[in-house]
Amino acid sequence: MQPINPNNSLANNHVSLISTSGGGKTSAVKKLFIKPTDQAVFFDPYGDYEGRIAGRMVRSYEKWGDFTRAVLAGRKTNQGFKIAKTFRGEPTHDDFERFAQIVWGCGNGNHAKPLKAVFEECAQFADTSGKAKGTHGSIMRVGRKFGIHAINPFQRGQEVPKTILGNSRYKWVGIQARENDAKYLAAETGIPLTEILSLKKLEYFLKDGDTMNCHTKDKLRF
Repeated sequence: MQPINPNNSLANNHVSLISTSGGGKTSAVKKLFIKPTDQAVFFDPYGDYEGRIAGRMVRSYEKWGDFTRAVLAGRKTNQGFKIAKTFRGEPTHDDFERFAQIVWGCGNGNHAKPLKAVFEECAQFADTSGKAKGTHGSIMRVGRKFGIHAINPFQRGQEVPKTILGNSRYKWVGIQARENDAKYLAAETGIPLTEILSLKKLEYFLKDGDTMNCHTKDKLRF
């Protein structure tokens, strides 16, 4: 499958979320970046997106055929949906690539709604810390012109291809496990190292790449 109707007027709204385990990445995805009316799909290797998100029940599918048919049917409408691909065992790089291919094939620059695609723990399936490869790399580089918004939660910035962080307009930075991780993110995002090191659990900075020297601090609340 291939995306259709490239539209260069569409904005880049990719997101990267970086924090140590338990720092609130998945909660931030649900609370900050997914809205009730969104069309959203989830690569969900550990069942983090079961139940309701933004007030809508997530439909979860273990079989690829069922998942693909559900997404294709949803994209034929302008209705919001939340659809997750789950796994009985540990997913593989091939599973990650297949999910990305389905997302890529559902891109449509003239669709009334963007397709938000959550690539949970994408660092686990990245082949390199250089240029992003495969279909996920294509989504990060040119997906915005087909109305695809990639949302990428991961634990350490050094573990993902530079394309992912570099091509994400929004950078959500939570608590870091090591000072070296914080130093890397300070260099990549422009958020001062002292500010990143000051973060406590569930606190975060949100950087909008279109506003070079502006980042806001907040805390996730439940």
